[in-house]
Amino acid sequence: MERKSRFIKPASADVRIVPAKPEHGPGVYRVICLANGFDPQKAISGVFGLGDWQTALARFPDGQFVALNADGEVLGVALALRTSYAPKRPPKSWREMIGDLSLSKHEPKGRWLYGTEKAVLPSHQGRGIGRLLYEAQFELAKRLNLRGIYAGGMLKGYRAHKDHMSLREYASKVIKGDLFDPTISVQIRRGFKPRSLIENYVWDHQCEHTGLLIVWENPDYRRVLRPALPEKLGPDKRRPSTLQAAL
Repeated sequence: MERKSRFIKPASADVRIVPAKPEHGPGVYRVICLANGFDPQKAISGVFGLGDWQTALARFPDGQFVALNADGEVLGVALALRTSYAPKRPPKSWREMIGDLSLSKHEPKGRWLYGTEKAVLPSHQGRGIGRLLYEAQFELAKRLNLRGIYAGGMLKGYRAHKDHMSLREYASKVIKGDLFDPTISVQIRRGFKPRSLIENYVWDHQCEHTGLLIVWENPDYRRVLRPALPEKLGPDKRRPSTLQAAL
């Protein structure tokens, strides 16, 4: 059994989690690129923060968070949209869920929060910034009385094991706690429950383009009862008019 424990340096008191703004776009793009091994100096498709950034913010400003240091530098991001597509239904790819980088699939009255992106600068990982971003999303889901949060977590640690085990075997060991995955294991510790693998989820050759459906159910969710529709009466059951009643 292989377990990995790390000393987590607490996030600095100077780190703030705030709603993302238009001016944070370049920083958001840089964080996502560096966290995924891309060169932020290049134009990388499928990365939030540039062309459609302001449109995405306008669609769902409450769902976009950034972690800033005292100098206003973006250290981490957590982006999301609302959806009525429940996680118990057949899983969709990342692109099918978001529509595009403007979050065109966002549903203002959706009962679930879908995590579209989460990333922390590699130089600041392991300091609790990711935990603070998750806490902001949990609080948002509770405030909006959503059923919960779900996303496709990426099995980033698989690249170190792909030569001697299948992705499915690796995922099983991570879920059981026999192996530590830098993404999924942390999400499980935060309270997410792993459900199923999502093949062809997003382009990522390190984990065979496969995501793992993870779900957090809001413990404070209150079911909203819709008012019952009035009974449709037939001709013989209609309420008599005042004149008819008087007669």
